[in-house]
Amino acid sequence: MSIDIDIYMTQFKGFFDKNPQQLRMLIGDVNPEKFFDGIRTIVEENSKKEDSPLEPTRKQILTLIVSLNGGTKEIVEKKLIPFMKHHMGSICLN
Repeated sequence: MSIDIDIYMTQFKGFFDKNPQQLRMLIGDVNPEKFFDGIRTIVEENSKKEDSPLEPTRKQILTLIVSLNGGTKEIVEKKLIPFMKHHMGSICLN
């Protein structure tokens, strides 16, 4: 399976070698080698999963970029109230 990983990483890096402005837009001021190392780690983890595709998902890439920029993952919970207050009473928003 490492041949598949090497081929994917070569194509992934090749795209960003041809389009360096796209890489800068994606990762900002992060060191590109750290980004590529993180992508390789994600691809290796995905290759171990049987039902997962080899390429990283959008969520995995965003999580990597946030962690490389020193951010933390915050869990935001939405408190959805199914009723709206109205001067004549509560209205169900069902």
